[in-house]
Amino acid sequence: MEPLSPSTELGEITVEELKAYDGSNPNKPLSIAIKGQIYDVSQSKMFYGPGGPYALFGGKEASRALATLSFEEKNFSGDISGLSSLELENLQYWENKFMNKYVKVGIIKKTETVTDHVFVSSPVKIVPSIVQQEEEEHQIKGCLCCWR
Repeated sequence: MEPLSPSTELGEITVEELKAYDGSNPNKPLSIAIKGQIYDVSQSKMFYGPGGPYALFGGKEASRALATLSFEEKNFSGDISGLSSLELENLQYWENKFMNKYVKVGIIKKTETVTDHVFVSSPVKIVPSIVQQEEEEHQIKGCLCCWR
């Protein structure tokens, strides 16, 4: 067994950028995200790497898939809304397992999209007349286009 190399810090990256860390490039770490935290799972490439039984996890945000124990492509996301208490317990189990076994190397950039509404974590300058018009049309709490 070859010695483990130090983990590469990925920093803050998007879910799209995470796809490059699926184990297909030997020069990049094999990574999986759970609840927005990215872990280097290179030491378990026989499981999560190409050809492994859980290769579908490589380079993905796997929170919903692990919580629901459903490995359909649509469940590989960080969206944990609407999960049952049992599913949240499943997710907590997996998060604890990853935290104890693997090195955290980054986080997923927070950009949540709901239909045509984008949510941001920091305020941005918006022209008031546009905000008022959009607010009247949408009335969605927390929506950027309705934000004041």
